[in-house]
Amino acid sequence: MIDVSIADGCATITAPDFSPLSTHDAAFARELAEAVIDLSDDDYVKVIVLRALGNDFAPGTPAATPHSLADTLTTWERDFSASNAIYQALCFSKKVTITEVAGSCAGAGSMLVLSTDLTVSSTDAAYGSPFMAIPESNFVLAALTIRLNRAKAWMLRDTVIPAAHAHEIGLVNEVVARDDLQATTQRLAESITRTPLDGIVMSKMLLQAVLDGHGVGREFDMADLYANALWNAGQVPS
Repeated sequence: MIDVSIADGCATITAPDFSPLSTHDAAFARELAEAVIDLSDDDYVKVIVLRALGNDFAPGTPAATPHSLADTLTTWERDFSASNAIYQALCFSKKVTITEVAGSCAGAGSMLVLSTDLTVSSTDAAYGSPFMAIPESNFVLAALTIRLNRAKAWMLRDTVIPAAHAHEIGLVNEVVARDDLQATTQRLAESITRTPLDGIVMSKMLLQAVLDGHGVGREFDMADLYANALWNAGQVPS
């Protein structure tokens, strides 16, 4: 489902798109998390890039398929809210993580953007709110990234943020034409690889301390409560 390549200190994880995370595809989430964890422990790697090969980074919206509460607290928890699940693996990676986003970025796609360090966006990208049906969404990360009032509006109004506005509010770092997207990401990654590995790891440890101090980890820990609430409302992860 995914492919990993490494060159000159930069690891690139490619997939057709990342929409399987929005439908809580456990196998896809597990494969992606394991790749991120392995690359984070690789002393040759300094940068991890997430890239979709299709026209959209994470198209569509999550499908809510009712199932048992026991499944919500076991299979889903293991792959989407546990300490070694995909979003925590990205958020607390020891390496610099970059999302390269084109087209639609809905549901879990926006959660990937919040969990990574940097995002390069195409001008035609649009960022849907992850909060309505993705219980593992982390509101604290959104508040830290785009400011509390904007994060509240994104959550409560379920708005879609165009690329230009996403750049203006700090959700993404660069916005370029789709044709320039990969080259821009590559230049950004190359600039980071010139930093000594020890410097990258120490910087990420400092960042993680700040995230912990603001409660990002505790928000991930509360994901089960959100999942239970959605399950009780008949809108649970599939």
